Amino acid sequence: MNPEEYEKMYARENTYWWFQGRKKILLGMIERFHLLGDGTLRVLDIGCGTGLILEGLSGRAFSLGLDFSPKALTFCRQRGLQNLIRGDVSHLPIADSSIDLILALDLFEHIENDRSLMREITRVLKPGGCLLATVPAHQYLWSQHDEALHHFRRYSRGEFRSLVAESGLRLRKYSYVITFTYIPILLFRIAQKVLHLFHPTNTNPKTHIIMLPGLLNSILIKVLELEGAFLKYMNLPIGVSLLCIAEKKT
Repeated sequence: MNPEEYEKMYARENTYWWFQGRKKILLGMIERFHLLGDGTLRVLDIGCGTGLILEGLSGRAFSLGLDFSPKALTFCRQRGLQNLIRGDVSHLPIADSSIDLILALDLFEHIENDRSLMREITRVLKPGGCLLATVPAHQYLWSQHDEALHHFRRYSRGEFRSLVAESGLRLRKYSYVITFTYIPILLFRIAQKVLHLFHPTNTNPKTHIIMLPGLLNSILIKVLELEGAFLKYMNLPIGVSLLCIAEKKT
C-alpha cells in the first residue's frame, strides 16, 4: 500500500461510512458466530493496518496485531493498542496451533502467493479455531483504487471458495458483503473507466475515498448496519466484497 494511504485511512476511519459500516458488519459476525468465546481466546489480526478492528476488540479478547508497515503500527499505537508485531504475513512469526481466531481483512489480495498465506494461517490456527476473512470481489470492478492499494487481484466467488477449500478449512459462513451499495459503486467504477479513456495519462493512482455530506455519510453507515443484520441470518447474492468464516478441523 502507498504510505500516504495509511494516513488517509487513519484520518477518516472513525467517521467515514465505508470503514464504520464495515466495522459494524465484522463485529456483528464475530458476535453472531461466538468467535471470541468467553473472552480468553487468542486473536491475531494479520495485516492489521491502522488498527480500527483491533480497537473494536479491546477488552474482549487477548488480541495481537501484525503488519509489515512500521507506519501502520505507529497508527495502531496512537489508538492505544499494544501487543503489536512487525512481520511478513507469508512467514508468520507465530507458533503452530496457537491462535483461536485469525482476522485477515482485505489482506489476501495484497499477497502475490495467496496459497502460501493460507498455509500459514492454517498452520498457526488451533484445531477448532476460525479464520474470518474478507476480500474484494469481481475483477470487473478493478480500478485505480486497487492499484493504489497494491492489489494483485479481485476474487470471484468460486476462486476464493476454492482457496479456502484447498486449505482444508471448513466453511461456516460464505457470502457477498457491501451489497446494498453495490449498484452505486458499480456505476461509479464504470464512469471512471469511461473518463479514463479520455484522460489515460494519470500515473498516480489514488484510493476512492470521497468525502460526503454528513447526513449522507450517516445514512450509508445505517445502510451497512442494516445489511449486517441480514447477514447474521442469510447469505447475500451480490456485493463488492466476499466474507468467509472457516474453521480448522479438530
